Amino acid sequence: MDKRLPALVFSAGMRRDCLFVTGLILLTFACFWPAGSLGFIDLDDYDYVSENPIVQSGLNYHSVAWACRAVYASNWHPITWLSHMLDCELFGLNPHEEHWVNVGFHAVNAALLFLWLRGLTGARWRSLLVAALFAVHPLHVQSVAWISERKDVLSGFFFMLILLAYTRYCRRQNTGNFLLVGVLLALGLMAKPMLVTVPLVLLLVDFWPLKRFAICPPAPGFGVTSPPAPGSGATSDSQIAIFRNLVREKIPWFVLCLICCLITLRVQHVSAAMAVLAKIPLWDRFLQALLAYSLYLGKIFWPINLAIYYPLSFATPNVLAVLGAGALLAMLFLAAGWRRQDQPWLLAGWAWFVVMLLPVIGVVQTGFQAMADRYAYLPSIGLFVAVVWGLAELAPRLPAAFGGPPAREAGSASSRRRLRVLASESFWRAALLGLGAACLLACGLDSRYQLGFWRDSRVLFQHALDVSPKDNFLGYYYLGTSYGKAGRLEAAASCLAASLKINPEFEPTRRQMGNVLLLQKKYAAARPFLEQTARNHPDSFMARRSLGDALAGLGEYLAARPEYQAALQLRPEAAQVKELLAANAPKADAEQTLNELTGQLTATAAPEIHARAAQAQCLLGRHAEAVQQYHLALAQRPNSVEWLNNLAWLLATCPEDAIRNGSEAMFLARHACDLTQNRQTVCLGTLAAACAEAGRFDEAVLNAKKACDQAAAQGETGLLELNQKLLARYQNHQPYRDNQP
Repeated sequence: MDKRLPALVFSAGMRRDCLFVTGLILLTFACFWPAGSLGFIDLDDYDYVSENPIVQSGLNYHSVAWACRAVYASNWHPITWLSHMLDCELFGLNPHEEHWVNVGFHAVNAALLFLWLRGLTGARWRSLLVAALFAVHPLHVQSVAWISERKDVLSGFFFMLILLAYTRYCRRQNTGNFLLVGVLLALGLMAKPMLVTVPLVLLLVDFWPLKRFAICPPAPGFGVTSPPAPGSGATSDSQIAIFRNLVREKIPWFVLCLICCLITLRVQHVSAAMAVLAKIPLWDRFLQALLAYSLYLGKIFWPINLAIYYPLSFATPNVLAVLGAGALLAMLFLAAGWRRQDQPWLLAGWAWFVVMLLPVIGVVQTGFQAMADRYAYLPSIGLFVAVVWGLAELAPRLPAAFGGPPAREAGSASSRRRLRVLASESFWRAALLGLGAACLLACGLDSRYQLGFWRDSRVLFQHALDVSPKDNFLGYYYLGTSYGKAGRLEAAASCLAASLKINPEFEPTRRQMGNVLLLQKKYAAARPFLEQTARNHPDSFMARRSLGDALAGLGEYLAARPEYQAALQLRPEAAQVKELLAANAPKADAEQTLNELTGQLTATAAPEIHARAAQAQCLLGRHAEAVQQYHLALAQRPNSVEWLNNLAWLLATCPEDAIRNGSEAMFLARHACDLTQNRQTVCLGTLAAACAEAGRFDEAVLNAKKACDQAAAQGETGLLELNQKLLARYQNHQPYRDNQP
């Protein structure tokens, strides 16, 4: 035999594997190509990237330190933060590049999964089908198409490396290989804590495909830590001893995962992400977990009605549904356990699926989702392995069901030919291969269809409501938020009202409703929502500023002032708040003046008190009250030029139609001009405005020109400019409107 033959066979196998890897990567990019044109969505993306200035600053000492200690967005995952920072460092704030990175990680994960399965089992086509299903399954669209779920594909990348490193460790058990697994596990946990089940998954890998248990012979090159004595068989005691040794070698990794669990629970407790635990009894959570397992199974085998969010029900689950789900899970466990020796991949794959979902199945509930497509990203691999290997093992057995000798001899010639075809193992292999190709095609087309919902936040959340309309207050909340950002305030208010109807205590919805009502200038309706937000978040700049805006809109300038001042303390560089504070200062002072005059505005009060009240009310836009107070002041002092002029100006230029009275304004202004012998520019200007309001524009023009001449003669530059502007209006037969005396 040619000594070069093994090397040539190996080389041919490597070339074929390289072709398969290339095909997997191309398949993944072909399936998820639309993801590269997607943008940010209005759920978590603003926390993670689009409105996170630290992440947008890229990689630097400050941002790296923040990533390592931040418990932002209810998570501690520094590796995920660093990956987003690296994207911003390389591409800037560009959602398209972020999406391409997600797709790239997913493609690499599929390729690594194929290489790992191929290297351990030698089953090239089975491994390819499993990896291809992983690459194009619609349930993985959420993990790939959502920028915030970088942690899924990133932790999946480290998980695949862990599998490869652990395989290397089992081939050559030394400290370096052991530490490599630990380092990769630590990095994976810092990308997403869901990898806390990895030590248990590695025990399943020990069972199959490594076969380090005594239940079945070890795979070539993979021994057990304490094999049974030669020729003695695999006794139950030896199996227990082997299992203990396999668990013992993973104790450092279990400790690492335990530390990660404690950190995650602490972070989510501090951020109130686990507040929902108090609302659902433990027993109900166990029942809902059973239902969730069956729902995940259904989504994997029939991926329809997928959505970004499935609402959590706070009611006790239906008894029949729970019994059905429990019976299904029990039967699957029994069937897999019964076939554990002849078909160990069934038990390994099924247990892989169950174990990896444990952290997110809902017993320890975080958030308001009953389940999430993204949680099935890695657990689904176990089911893919169990199904693909099971069908592949079924192919050689199917011919016997159709190809018995009596069947081949009976019937007509055409019948015998059909039976011979059905009795052919190659026919069934081709049929199963065709079935696999059809599944891949269907999954790929469905994934492309699901990607269409991610093109726009409003489409995405509307689809979530279409899929799960019952009790979906979060769906309405995020849809309302999306409408609000698009400027569609009526639609936003309608969605937020629907959310509050379902869950009136959800604080983010109340906060957003207050903001939308504020933008609609419905200040009275917005006030209770904004006040509650400011109470709950006293250190929030936007909460304090928004409440200040609402109070100012209601005319409560004195109450608005401390809110603006608090906002400025939180963000001293906020120039717009400084301008609002300065602009509202006279109105706040006017309101304070009115408060001080409370109880003094009687019929016998001094005329100065009535005049002060009138001036304050004019500043606050309370024109009817101002007119009344000026009349009371003039009743006691009818020759006060200042008060006559102020009241005449108010009656001539007030923006409220019901207040203006041109004839009375002319009478008061003429009286003021007579008292000053037409020597005060301001009185002449007021008389011109009164004539214009009365429709006597010729007189208005004449008096405005006198005012201009008087201002020029006395060097009153400001009054000269004002009267020149007013003169142009009067010449065009346009009266003047103002909101100040």
